[in-house]
Amino acid sequence: MPLILCLFSVFLFFGFSSFLLGESKENIHLKGKALYNGAGSCVACHMPDGQGQPGSVPPLANSDWIKGGTDRSIAIALRGLAGPIRVNGKHYYSAMPPQLLFDNQKLAYILSYVNQAWGNQERVVTEREVAEARERLPQAVYTPQSLLKKFPFDKKLNRKNGTFTPTYDDLITEIIQPIIYRTFMPGASPAAFAVALPGNHYFCWDAGECRLRYIWTKGGFIRNNQVHWASNGKPVAQFNGTPYYRARTTKLLGQTFDQLSKTNNKQPIYDTSQADNFPITIKGIEDKPSYLGYRLINQYPQFRYSLGKYLITELIRTNKDLSGVQRTFSLSPPAPIKFTLTPTEESSISCDQGKMNPDGTLLIKAEDSARFSIFINPKKESN
Repeated sequence: MPLILCLFSVFLFFGFSSFLLGESKENIHLKGKALYNGAGSCVACHMPDGQGQPGSVPPLANSDWIKGGTDRSIAIALRGLAGPIRVNGKHYYSAMPPQLLFDNQKLAYILSYVNQAWGNQERVVTEREVAEARERLPQAVYTPQSLLKKFPFDKKLNRKNGTFTPTYDDLITEIIQPIIYRTFMPGASPAAFAVALPGNHYFCWDAGECRLRYIWTKGGFIRNNQVHWASNGKPVAQFNGTPYYRARTTKLLGQTFDQLSKTNNKQPIYDTSQADNFPITIKGIEDKPSYLGYRLINQYPQFRYSLGKYLITELIRTNKDLSGVQRTFSLSPPAPIKFTLTPTEESSISCDQGKMNPDGTLLIKAEDSARFSIFINPKKESN
């Protein structure tokens, strides 16, 4: 056989399917892996090994929810998922925000990577599938119940997966250990955390913008279980308190939480992503922050994010006498920073480093930026 015919035969045998698809599976896998592991992307919650975080974020590795469920995975990525969920027999409370930052092609790459990583053996997802689903699916965030009604499991997977009845009461009266929910909160992006701390202090931290939103102590924690998850497609948590601290931002203009909740109920995303006044300023850095994930330190959340070339960690816990909240920061590499806080009549703010001005501006020297703590306490008259 002439050489040219041999080469053509090899192309037909090995290369024609890739030619028709436009990309090889190897390229799709590499692109999806890079997007999955990008700053602020899936890796921040689901971790590099796809194992998630116990009790909070369910695993993607060897997940029954992925088996034979590519349409289900596309729906979760496009519309989000909120509610107590059972995955491979274990319980998780976190909410999954819709992935609004990725176009159809990028979502196809990510879902294809997840479908074939960590022991998963599902098929490649195409851009066309994602585009069609984006046009066809209802706009509401899914609950596990509504998702499985639309995309049911194979019968043999039903026993270990689905939903469950939460064990916490709707209103927890005494917090003895931190409780962390990944959920939708009033006046925050879809990537919000609601955290309850010992001493009955509660806060909302927004991973979409890497900033503390507000802190409260009166009124109790959010309604985040039976009442909250039965919200008929309106998954924003009901807010039970009055904040003693509320951070200033260019996209939140003093609306009441009742107003913000109503906005979220119409569309469960209060778009704060374009706020241009990030509270930490470093000379020469104009980048927006990128969320890198969180980990638990003695059960308290430590959030990690980057600002240009700088890595910032923020550990939030109650102070020693449980009278308020302590935010402990580290900056690497160290640099002089300006931290803009929001003074309120209901709170007192102090710091163990730097100089605090009456307008809430805190100036930290480079040698002090490697570790410093900000203390926010409710004033006695607000208790």
